[in-house]
Amino acid sequence: MIVRAALSALAIVLLVAGSAAAPATTMAAQARQFDPPAGPMKLTRVLERRLGDGKSVVVTRSWRVRFHRQGAGYLVDGEPLEVAVEVPPALEPLAEVERRNPQAGPFPIALDRQGRIVEGGPGAAGPVPGLTEAARAYVARRSPDRQAEAMDYVADVQRAGARMASRWPGDLFFPGPARERTAAVPVPGAEAGEVSVRFEGTLDPADGHLASARRRIVTRVGGSERISLETWRLEAFD
Repeated sequence: MIVRAALSALAIVLLVAGSAAAPATTMAAQARQFDPPAGPMKLTRVLERRLGDGKSVVVTRSWRVRFHRQGAGYLVDGEPLEVAVEVPPALEPLAEVERRNPQAGPFPIALDRQGRIVEGGPGAAGPVPGLTEAARAYVARRSPDRQAEAMDYVADVQRAGARMASRWPGDLFFPGPARERTAAVPVPGAEAGEVSVRFEGTLDPADGHLASARRRIVTRVGGSERISLETWRLEAFD
């Protein structure tokens, strides 16, 4: 019960807190050079959290982005365009938190000359107004004797997972070879868990920049697992 409840809550907590990836550990594709778009582009990110009952939470956000030269690298500015949040009815209060989230984008983003996100630059998610209250309200639907334990569990797993899910992929705008990484997650009062992250992307066939990318995050605890999928698309702005 506690594992299922906490994993469900964790899925929403990570959703509204902002997601992302482990820092890139591979160089961008050697056969091509990073070539940022000259004009405005539309960047779309779709985040899907699969819940234990077979249902999903899907958040789609898009931005109008532009790439500017800055020193030896580039700066990516982003202006929000639209957001759509699809959730089961019981999770609507948490969905509303995401719709109101003022920190849903990491812009501006600094890139180096190879198109990689500069280490230590913007991108880490900050506190989201209303997140703690919404997560607590969700967990409150569980058995009273499990509520405090579930919230502690959620906090512990969130902190452990944040090291792998605090930023967008470092090579998002110029993806290199596909990669996968797994890390153990200590879970007080439960079996040890793990988080696995796989990232892969493709370049625009005509230009040297992101066309699409996909990241899959699998969290496993005590025989239960939750899957999170993220996709990005960069396309011409109409």
